[in-house]
Amino acid sequence: MSGAPARRMGQRRGALQRRAFCAALCLLATAGRAAGEAEPRPDAPKIAPVVDSIPVKPGDRWSYRWVDDITGEAKFYQTYTLTEIKDGAFSVAITATPIGQGQPTSGLHVYDESWGLLDDGVWTRKVGDPVTGVRLPLKVGATWDTHFTASRKNPDRDSTIDATSVVTAYEEVSFRFGLTYDAFKIETNEIIAPSGGGGPSATLKVTLWYAPAVNRYVKRVVEARTNDRLQSRIIESLTEYKRRHED
Repeated sequence: MSGAPARRMGQRRGALQRRAFCAALCLLATAGRAAGEAEPRPDAPKIAPVVDSIPVKPGDRWSYRWVDDITGEAKFYQTYTLTEIKDGAFSVAITATPIGQGQPTSGLHVYDESWGLLDDGVWTRKVGDPVTGVRLPLKVGATWDTHFTASRKNPDRDSTIDATSVVTAYEEVSFRFGLTYDAFKIETNEIIAPSGGGGPSATLKVTLWYAPAVNRYVKRVVEARTNDRLQSRIIESLTEYKRRHED
């Protein structure tokens, strides 16, 4: 074959080869995009679980390191041991061990079944204080308001507290001693007013990270202000969690 027919056949063959090459490139590009979309992004947000219960039991124990965030000094270690679940409340034995000189001290706290503080040995509340607890079911974006009165004896005092809590995120919390947890970040703001007036106004800003894996918060930052002046800022970090030993 020669002349014009041969040239036309060569042109058709070249066009077919070019089209086949372009089609192959398109397939490779499509496959590459699909593979890229299937891979999880490093910055993809964590998927929060559904938390509708706190399955603790007597014998469970949590230990924390307390640091004064203003001075940077580690103050003490505190251990919470759940001793009893009774009448819809958790009884918790507290042991505080100062870092450096000082003798350990102990006491008893009472919490509601969502870890809201009812009694710390000095102040009692009929409604659980949300600065230690959560509200079930727990989910990102949830908000709740709490109004209650705290009372103490010798000297007798009453304070009225209004608190607002917001679950702002579900994120990873890592500590320098090697522990890492996925936790709900909960921000609570409290306004504390002495009943009857006559005393300074006080506020608490508390941020805690509640980890379902340990059924309690793993980190808590407590900032206290009096007349809008910074008084203290404490950071608690979980150092150890142990479940009741089962034979």
